[in-house]
Amino acid sequence: MNNGMSDKSAGRMAAALEAVYRAFDGRPPSVIHGCPCCITTRGTDVLLTTPLRQITGQALWRYVSGAFLTVGDVQDFRYLLPRVLDVSVFDPSNANYPEVVLGKLSLANWRTWEVDEQDAIEEFIDAWFEHVLEAELALAGDDEINGDIEHILCGAACAGMAPDRWFGRLDEPNVVPIVSNLKEHLPSKPSGFWEEVPEAFHQLRSFLDHRLT
Repeated sequence: MNNGMSDKSAGRMAAALEAVYRAFDGRPPSVIHGCPCCITTRGTDVLLTTPLRQITGQALWRYVSGAFLTVGDVQDFRYLLPRVLDVSVFDPSNANYPEVVLGKLSLANWRTWEVDEQDAIEEFIDAWFEHVLEAELALAGDDEINGDIEHILCGAACAGMAPDRWFGRLDEPNVVPIVSNLKEHLPSKPSGFWEEVPEAFHQLRSFLDHRLT
């Protein structure tokens, strides 16, 4: 389960996920609405009849990709959100990109939700960042950094969370390999999702430009 995480970080990730499940615990909606020509192709029935923690990433994928665009509303998104986040961390090969998942929070106007719900989401994203950062650092010695930390930073930005939230962590000496990778990668091949949050992108670039010079 820990995928390179320390016991402390793994515990934080598990606790943050459980907090999200508690914050959004509720009965499934009776139906998921959507565009008539799209709803039948997105397998929404299984999302309402399968116990939440047993819904697979493959079953969620089409719903998440179309959420608030061709299918779904805030009610069903809130119900499914804990499992969507769960799969995103622990079954990423069957999950949507973090930028897509976290970007849906903005479409759901999550900053209007109850404070405890917002706090649970923020702590989850913080724990997710640390989870990915530790996994990246575990690969750094073999020069196999895959750049997943950029996806978390960009996804969080798509949710409306500025990247400077994590600059203190990225400034720590042991994180130099990750910062070096980001600095080398971002100018030439940034995630296309940064186009949706240009201010956050420039903030991150400015931070990187003043590191390792």
